[in-house]
Formats: sequence, structure tokens, C-alpha cells
Amino acid sequence: MQVIRDNYGASRFDAYVDGEVAASLQYKIQDGEMWLLEIKEDRWHRGLGLGEPLVRRALAEAHRRRLRVLPFCSEARQQVFGHPVFLQLVPQEQRSRFHKSWALEGKSRAARRRRRVPAAAVRASAGSKAGSR
Repeated sequence: MQVIRDNYGASRFDAYVDGEVAASLQYKIQDGEMWLLEIKEDRWHRGLGLGEPLVRRALAEAHRRRLRVLPFCSEARQQVFGHPVFLQLVPQEQRSRFHKSWALEGKSRAARRRRRVPAAAVRASAGSKAGSR
């Protein structure tokens, strides 16, 4: 079972799995803004998808406290720009700045996915398509 708590003294949201801190989202609050800085995952709990619930909790807390959000963390940018309701938390004058980096990250992710497909598999696929015409 996973539980997320605001560890206010350490300026981070912690995700607990079976009573242990499995991942944390570091943040900073300054001048009415919550800066979402980075997510750190315990090596034993990687792949559990804890980044999304950490970011959602932070965004909900920022909304509750009426704080603006600056999503420096890539997972936070993905949540903010992937769900328009969260975009309202980012100051209008900052949106293009973070959107540009989010778009570049998306292109980078797509390029990494393309590189994972072995070239021989692509050639074989192209050959089978040509032969079926």
C-alpha cells in the first residue's frame, strides 16, 4: 500500500510503500510559488510509478494553498501539460518557458523509443510490407 505525505520540514513529498520512503518529490516554496524540483526514487522501488501520484499530490496542495507552480521536474511538466486543469497553476508568463522544455523532452522520448527498435526488425517489417503488395 502506498501513502503520500508532505514532509514539510524537509520540503518534499514522500511516497511510502510498506512503511518505507520509496520516492520523494523535492520542492521549494518562495514568493507564493511552489517550485517542483526533482523526484528521487529508492532503487528498490523504481518502476512502481510513484512519480505521478507524488506530483498530483503536490499540485493539489499548491492549489489548496493558492500557490503558483513552477514545474522544473520533468515528471511535473508532463503532468501539468498533459492535464489542462493543472496548467492553471502555472503563471501565464511562465507557461511557454516550461512548455518548450516539455515539448523537447517529448521529442527526446520519441527518439529513444525509435532507437530501441533493432534496425533488422525495421528492415524485415519493411520487406514484408513490400512483399504483400
